[in-house]
Amino acid sequence: MKVFVAALAVLTFAACGPAKTKPDAPSQVAPQTTAQPAAGAQSAELTPAMLVGRWGDNGDCTKDIVFNADGTFHSYTGGDGAWTLNGDRMSMAGANGTHEVRVAIANQNTLLIGNPDGSFGTSQRC
Repeated sequence: MKVFVAALAVLTFAACGPAKTKPDAPSQVAPQTTAQPAAGAQSAELTPAMLVGRWGDNGDCTKDIVFNADGTFHSYTGGDGAWTLNGDRMSMAGANGTHEVRVAIANQNTLLIGNPDGSFGTSQRC
């Protein structure tokens, strides 16, 4: 399943993973309210600060991307650029253009990522 890091392939970054899964509507990603918080926990609103750090896909931190608080990112492939978050839409601009994904919170260390092609998956904090 291509997700967070794999979505950056357009920007010269790629990651491998299991087969893709498609939602019913190509542009839909489960809204963050569908991620069930742990018992007694309150669901958090997605903020840029929550994305800062090192992320990988499907338990694999060898193909990672680092999002910095200053709005820059760096991929394991050597690619880098700038990122922004507007609501649940994360835009990443690099040498090969701009790519946008939708982001929802599963928990503080796991994100649900929706790609423009309708595929989705998870990314974990490394």
